[in-house]
Amino acid sequence: MVLPRPLSQAHLAIGNINIDVSLYVPRIPGGDEIVFASDAWVGPGGAATNYAIAVARLGQKSYLRAVAGRQAVVLGLLEAVKSAGVDVSLVTISDKPAGMVVVLVDAARSLRSMITIRGANEDLTLEEEHLRGFRGHIHLASVKPSLVTKARELCPHCTISYDPGGEAVRRPGEVLEASRHADTIFINTVELRSVTGSQDPMTASAFLKKGASRVVVKHGRGGATLLTPDACLRATRLPRVKVVDVTGAGDAFDAAFNVWLLAGAGLEEALVYALAAGSAKVSKRGSSSMPTLEEVVMLAEEVGEAEKC
Repeated sequence: MVLPRPLSQAHLAIGNINIDVSLYVPRIPGGDEIVFASDAWVGPGGAATNYAIAVARLGQKSYLRAVAGRQAVVLGLLEAVKSAGVDVSLVTISDKPAGMVVVLVDAARSLRSMITIRGANEDLTLEEEHLRGFRGHIHLASVKPSLVTKARELCPHCTISYDPGGEAVRRPGEVLEASRHADTIFINTVELRSVTGSQDPMTASAFLKKGASRVVVKHGRGGATLLTPDACLRATRLPRVKVVDVTGAGDAFDAAFNVWLLAGAGLEEALVYALAAGSAKVSKRGSSSMPTLEEVVMLAEEVGEAEKC
C-alpha cells in the first residue's frame, strides 16, 4: 500500500471559484411549486476550488488559479479557501459579480439541480506569470479547452490532468482535441456521450488516440473505468456510505487519483483510492467539504480491487 508523503507534491488547480448555496430538499420542485428545505450549507465551491481543497486535505501543497468577484472577498470566501490549506496568491479579483451556484440536493435519490451565474469566472486567463517557477501537477477543471493547450505551452515539464465538466457538452470537439495536451482525462458517462456519442466507456479510447496517456470514466455509484493504450481496468464495488451530497464527489475523486499516482502507486491502487475519496465526499454536506487522508485510507479497505475489463 502506497501512502503519499506529506507536502511531497505541488498541485495547481485552474478553474472556477464560486459561492455555493446548497439546499437539501425532499424533492426537486417543479414550476410554481414550493418545497421546504431541511438544511442548508453556504461555502466555497467550483470544481477547481473543490480539487484544491481536496489536495490540501490529503496533505499536499495546493495552489489555486481563479478569478473571484468582490462579493466573494467581502463574504470571506478567499479566507475560507486559504484556511482550508490552499495558497490563493494566484487568485485575482474582478469587479464582476462573484460566481455563484445554488444547488438543490435530493439526497434520497442522489439527485441535484443547479442554477449558476459564472460572473467573474468569465475573466479567467492563464499567463506566464501564473506558472513561472512552478514544478508540479496542473489540474484544469470545467474550463475552456484552450486553457489546457495554454497550460502545456507554458509548462511543458508539468504533468497535466483535465476534467472538462460541462465543457464536454458545450465544446465536445474542442475538448477531444485538447486531450492531446493532457496526461490524464477525467470524464463522466454523460459527458462522454457528448464527446463520443456513446456512454460505453470503451469509446473513451478516442482520447488516447489524440495523445492522452490515460482516461478515467466515472460511473457514479457504478464505480469507474480506466483506459490506457495498453490496459483497461474497472472497479465497481464501492463502500457503503450514507449519501448526503454528491456535489464535489468527482473533484475528490480526481484529487485522490492524482495524489496517489504521483506518489508512485500503480493505476489499480490509484483508482481504488479515488473511489474511496469520492465515496467519502458524498457522506459530507457541502460541495467543498472534502475528506481527510485518514478517511480515504479507511474507506479504501472497502473498495473492491480493480479488475481487467
